[in-house]
Amino acid sequence: RTDKINLANYPKVTITVPCWNEETTIEKTVLSLLALNYPKDKVEIFLVDDGSTDNTWEVLQKFTSHSNIKVFRKENGGKHTALNLGLDNSTGEYFGCLDADSIADSESLIRIMSYFEKDKNTMAVAPSIIVNNPKTIIQKAQKAEYDMAVYVKKMLAFLGAIHVTPGPLTVFKRQVFKDLGPYRKAHNTEDMEIAYRMQTNGYKIEQCNDAYVYTNTPPTVKKLYKQRIRWIYGFINNTIDYRKF
Repeated sequence: RTDKINLANYPKVTITVPCWNEETTIEKTVLSLLALNYPKDKVEIFLVDDGSTDNTWEVLQKFTSHSNIKVFRKENGGKHTALNLGLDNSTGEYFGCLDADSIADSESLIRIMSYFEKDKNTMAVAPSIIVNNPKTIIQKAQKAEYDMAVYVKKMLAFLGAIHVTPGPLTVFKRQVFKDLGPYRKAHNTEDMEIAYRMQTNGYKIEQCNDAYVYTNTPPTVKKLYKQRIRWIYGFINNTIDYRKF
């Protein structure tokens, strides 16, 4: 899709980028946020160094001169604590996260925000996540999986059944966190738990299938195995926690 979208209003959006040892990827992530087709004074960008032990903090200093970027440094506490720091300092009516290994398409945010404009009952909108520059056979296999997930998640949205609001640029009304509380550790899958929490309280989650965010995926079997064990562990335990739903 190449057509441009215009909104009747451009609400302020806070986007928090939690970083832990992301020196090789964070610069491209931030540059993609600066290139968003959205009024610059309406995008508040928080870069949160969650106790990195590499040169992430030094890379973040490149962006301190931008008026819409704030840089924070804290002791390592996990991704949910970095996101909650962003929530505590945000001034936007809407709040989003962008993982530090992901790149947002320039049209992604405005397309996501158009869903909120179309339906005032929408409380969160997730994008379509695409594998960025797959090279190994493992990454190419994941690309096929992610591409199919774009269709599946749209079907789940039609059914009101989205169970994960993923880290790459899902946007929420801040009212969600005022009503339901902040992010939780949630077995290291906070993006799944907040979606379950929203669903149990009847908060509508949408899927914007033409808002693209490109993410780096594990290049080897060992790294993929480690990622999927975390995902499966989080899925099982969050599902047990919300078994009544």
